[in-house]
Amino acid sequence: MKATTFSLFVLGMALSATAAAKQAEFGKGLNQYCDPKGTAYLGGTPLFDETTGEYTNRMDYLAGKGLNQYCDPIDTGYIGGTPLFDERTGEYIPLDDYLLGKRWVRGLNRYCDPIGTMYLGGTPLFDESTATYQSREDYLAEKGLNLYCDPIDTVYAGGSPLFNEASGVQLTLSQYLNQKFKILN
Repeated sequence: MKATTFSLFVLGMALSATAAAKQAEFGKGLNQYCDPKGTAYLGGTPLFDETTGEYTNRMDYLAGKGLNQYCDPIDTGYIGGTPLFDERTGEYIPLDDYLLGKRWVRGLNRYCDPIGTMYLGGTPLFDESTATYQSREDYLAEKGLNLYCDPIDTVYAGGSPLFNEASGVQLTLSQYLNQKFKILN
């Protein structure tokens, strides 16, 4: 390997590691609105609608995001009625401590990874060790996902999640993936 090529390879690895570290830091812990800690809001809170001049309550705001008061999907059930109670110790943990263990991801790239994910070589489809490419479909199938980043066995009315029959709106794949919202434990 030429010295220039090796230097570029090492530089690429360093940049990739730096980007991965920054991405790992982003989204560690959620605030009370189920957004990443450190999120800044115009007016100081997302509960204020500047267009109408009205406030909403936290529970309605979270319900609009499909989340419950603990930043879990709205239909999540808990043994004991709350995730804040540890049955083993008999103690409650503060909501802030519970939310610290969560990560927020909004939007996915075409490889069903969080937006902003960087890949050595520019794509996860290239295997540097074998110098071969795989198809996007095969890459996603290995992750148990279909082309729309949904579980591989998902069935859609009309054959695709990109067309909303009720509204008549046709989305692009990028628009559909940008709407995906996950909170990871």
